[in-house]
Amino acid sequence: MVVKSSRYHWVVRYAHWLTVLAIVLAYALVDLVDDEGSEGNSPPSLMLQGHYLAGLAVLALLLPRILARLATPVPPIVPAPKTVIAFAAHGLHLALYAFLLVQPILGILQVNYAGQPVSLPWVGWSLPALVGPDHAAHEFVAEVHETLGEVFYWVIGAHIAAALWHHFLVRDNTLRRML
Repeated sequence: MVVKSSRYHWVVRYAHWLTVLAIVLAYALVDLVDDEGSEGNSPPSLMLQGHYLAGLAVLALLLPRILARLATPVPPIVPAPKTVIAFAAHGLHLALYAFLLVQPILGILQVNYAGQPVSLPWVGWSLPALVGPDHAAHEFVAEVHETLGEVFYWVIGAHIAAALWHHFLVRDNTLRRML
């Protein structure tokens, strides 16, 4: 008899929680440097470099997370949710995954359009630039990156609220599958 796991594969779970930590760190560090700025040719502060590193961690964790998610069975939700709930969950997860891909790439482009490389603290190296300096493109990408960052607060909030709703009100195993 084959026993199905009631939890996601460990790679999916660890990538999920490490991504959560990286996102919290990215938001915390960018809030700390909000007034500081790092435009033009001035070198980015250590806090801003930490923000870059956290964003790159989000991006780096995405590939193993998606591969493990596709290659391993998804534990069923017990009891099974209604179709409309499952559909809403899929939409929210697509929004989360899109953010995890798009937001770090926008961050890299924003830095590069400002004429700077994405430099990483403590390792002493920088990523190669994807694009050259362009002030107008920098301003546009910076605005999109910031706006998506603010929108993502709501997406994260909806994700957390849904997990808590499932756990405490519906009393299914949705949250436990990721623990």
